Amino acid sequence: MKSLRIFLVFIYFYAFLLVGQAGAKAQNTSSITVTENAEFAIELGKCQKMDGVKITFLEVLEDSRCPKDVDCVWAGQARIKISIEEKGKASFEKEILFDALGKEIVIHTTETAIIKAIALSPYPMTSIPKKDRTYYLEVIPI
Repeated sequence: MKSLRIFLVFIYFYAFLLVGQAGAKAQNTSSITVTENAEFAIELGKCQKMDGVKITFLEVLEDSRCPKDVDCVWAGQARIKISIEEKGKASFEKEILFDALGKEIVIHTTETAIIKAIALSPYPMTSIPKKDRTYYLEVIPI
C-alpha cells in the first residue's frame, strides 16, 4: 500500500513537471479542485491552493528518521514548517511532526474540507545525502 502511494505521488509529480514545462513562466503556486481522498504533494519551497486555502511548504526543520537501509534503536522523526493562508483570514505558520507511527495529521479545517498531512517524502536512505533530497509534503483533503 505504501509503495503504491509513493508510486502514485511520483507519477503525479512527473505529470505535473511535464505540464509545468509547457507554460511560459514557472510559478510557485498551483490550484487544484478538492477531490475527496485525492492525495497530492507540495514540493519544499512551493505552495498549493485548494478550497480557498493556500498551503506553503516552508522548511524541513529536522529529519532524524531512521534510513530504510539501516537498523536503528530509535525510529526518529521529521519536523517541517508550513504556512497556511485562508481567504479573509490572517496567515499563520504551523509545525508538523511526523513520528514513527505514520499517522495522518490534521493541518487545517475549513467549512468544506479537512486537510491532512499523510507523509514527508522521500524517506531517508543512506545512499542519498540529505542535501540531495527533494522533499515533498503529501497531503489529502477529506
